Amino acid sequence: MEFRTFRINLLAVFALLICVEQGLCIKCWECRSDLDPKCADPFDNSTVSLADCKEKKELSHMPGVKSTICRKIRQKVNGEWRYFRDCAYVGEPGIAGDERFCLMRTGTYNIFIEYCTCNSKDGCNSASHLGQSWIAWTLSSILAVCGSLGSLAII
Repeated sequence: MEFRTFRINLLAVFALLICVEQGLCIKCWECRSDLDPKCADPFDNSTVSLADCKEKKELSHMPGVKSTICRKIRQKVNGEWRYFRDCAYVGEPGIAGDERFCLMRTGTYNIFIEYCTCNSKDGCNSASHLGQSWIAWTLSSILAVCGSLGSLAII
């Protein structure tokens, strides 16, 4: 009986590790409004691809740094608005961790930049998804509870 509980707990830990791995990976919208006008606000993702940030190449000037957050850059240069959405390698989500706020800068020569970052969900500018990681969390929690109670008769 004790060996069965150990195997179930080991399975639950394995499932949790899979969840953590999925949690470290984020997918971000990847587009530029100068190439695709639907990338601008209001955002229309019908022609925009969702990029898996863990698949992004390592930057030569930042060895070992992985892309872990999404970013949206909105800039106005000489009266023309441009939008860029993609994976980012550095920075923190939002301002002081609050993704509702963006960093804004104004410069000379009629330049304005708004820099927004997030990592709370895939495609930060899209509708929320009910992903596989939520299912894996639920399954591993059930296995852990049942395993500790000794009431799971499988395996």
